[in-house]
Amino acid sequence: MNKDFLPVTIKDIIEDYYNFKLDSATRQRKYVEARAIYYYILRNKFNYSLSAIAETLNKNHATVLHFTKQFDSWLMYDRVIRTDYQQIENRLNTAMTINPDAFKRSDSLEGFYEKEYRELKWKYNFLLTKLKEEGNKTAQKPEFQLTN
Repeated sequence: MNKDFLPVTIKDIIEDYYNFKLDSATRQRKYVEARAIYYYILRNKFNYSLSAIAETLNKNHATVLHFTKQFDSWLMYDRVIRTDYQQIENRLNTAMTINPDAFKRSDSLEGFYEKEYRELKWKYNFLLTKLKEEGNKTAQKPEFQLTN
């Protein structure tokens, strides 16, 4: 399970706002809406994967997908949800201003490896270019060509 600090912080902010635990096993509307806000923030503001979000509350990725899709229309048509979301977002922005280090992008495991791969690919291409500039014939060998 992903041990990111960021989802815990956001979860705490939402739980404090609603005064209940998000991981309670209930389908009451207020819990469902609170979890939807949590999913939406992690997905859209911090680009977490569906599975990484689902892990934080022991849910299925399809559950997260369903509620993140529904949430846009909820925001548009439900004044109460829109107000709750805006209040939580204000609290989150305040917390980010007070303690920005706590909100530095802490990637999910997939996101971490994707980022590392992009950085390594960039470094590899940079070094390959330098080798080619030096006229090194080794850089043109097929075994040195990167495949996706």
